[in-house]
Parts: sequence; structure tokens; C-alpha cells
Amino acid sequence: MALSVPSVHAQRWLVGCGQSLGNNNGQDDNENDNDNDIPDNTPDDGDLGTKGLMTMWTTNPTDVQGSSCEMAHPTSVAKGNAWLKPYVTTNKRYCAVDDRLRANGMSCGTCYKITYTGEPASDPGRPGSAVIQVVDSGSAKEFDCFVDVFKEITGATTGVFPVYYKQVDCAETGPTVVVLDGNNAWYTKVLVVGGHTGVKAMSMTVDGQRYNLQRSGGATWATSLTGRKGATTFTITYRDDTSAELLGCFGGSWPVATSSQCIN
Repeated sequence: MALSVPSVHAQRWLVGCGQSLGNNNGQDDNENDNDNDIPDNTPDDGDLGTKGLMTMWTTNPTDVQGSSCEMAHPTSVAKGNAWLKPYVTTNKRYCAVDDRLRANGMSCGTCYKITYTGEPASDPGRPGSAVIQVVDSGSAKEFDCFVDVFKEITGATTGVFPVYYKQVDCAETGPTVVVLDGNNAWYTKVLVVGGHTGVKAMSMTVDGQRYNLQRSGGATWATSLTGRKGATTFTITYRDDTSAELLGCFGGSWPVATSSQCIN
């Protein structure tokens, strides 16, 4: 259930615990953004979203390579990784989610605005917020985040913190399909990344024949093919029911090598 917490309530809770909301010395809230290039397209409308818990995932930036969404696997990024720039390679604002939020993999590539209001937590902290992208699953709490963004949101580097979260649009880099099982006219597996949110459905057309792909796991999709070769297009349906079409992929050739990319 979505909860809205007025700041006066947070103040009462914190005063009761002998804490305060902190003082930003007149600084704009966007200074929490650390001068990054991600637009904050989520105005403060008083709706902080749903309440949950957040923990710190890891301090090792290479751990993301083994994440279940496969967005940063070596095969996925062998010919470029533009989709990782906004939240992984530049700003390190990425998290794992629990099984409920995972939504059978649809959470991969989804962004959330996470807010910590200063409520009592397992460790000392201070209020903050950030937009994160989901890259992994298996968290014991709603969110398990890389240390950089965990600290940005809470001021701490460890602990369990009560937070509020709501889905927002990601900073797009352009819908991208990466072939993970290449040079095969009878089967394919692809990674779908770079859009404004997670993917709900996926299809491809080869030489006029349409194939509906099934989620293979995380942000990857797969299907058996019928040996056709030639012009290839992809149609992506996002979790908000918007869609994107990638036309004229791979110069009109299919099948193509592993790690080949089609970018909108």
C-alpha cells in the first residue's frame, strides 16, 4: 500500500527518538544528486510511495557482472555498454530487489526513487533520496543497494534503514537488443536494455515471420526460430504498456554473432 508521510510526522517520530531531520543550510534538495547528469524527473509531490527496508549490497563494483538481470555480464557488454552509464558505470546507483519486487524479472531495468526520511534505523544516518536502477534480485529486504547510493540516501555505509520507494522513469540511453546466443537461425537469446523501465513482453520478426520471445531470466528473452534469414526487427513492450520498435537491425542480416547489438 502506498504511504504518504508528511514531514511534520517524520519530525515528531525523530524528536521522540532524540534525533532531528538534519539541516541542509539552505541548500537545494537536488544537491543530493552529486552533480550527476541524471535528471530528477520526480517532483516532490508529497507522495513518497510505499514503505520498505533497504540494506547495503556490496562495496565491490565488479559484483554487478554476475547479477541476475545479466545487464553487465561480459557477453552483454563485449561490444559496448551505453545502457549502464546512467546508473552503473558513472554514478553507481544500482540495487537488487526482493522476490516480490522482482516480478519474475520484470523489475530488471526498472527505476525507483528511494527516500529515507530520517526515521530510526539500525545505524545512525541522515535523510536523503536518489533514483536507482534494478540490476539484480535475491535481496532479503525490498532493496539491497551498492554502497555509493546507499550512503547517498542514508549517510551510512551499512545497516537496515526504513525507506519509501516509488517507480519512476529511468534516464534512457535508447532501447537496445544484444544477441547472447549468436550465429543460430534456429534459436536465439537476447538482452533487452536501455529503455525507460522494465520489459513486459518481447517479439522479433525475421524475414516477415514474427516470433514471440519468452523471458529467459532477468532482462533476457529467448525463442526457437525456424531457420529464416534476412531482415530483422524487434518490438518491445514495457511494463507500463508503452512500446518501442527497433527496425532494420544488423544491416538486414540474420543470424548474427554473439554480442551483436541493435540500438534504436
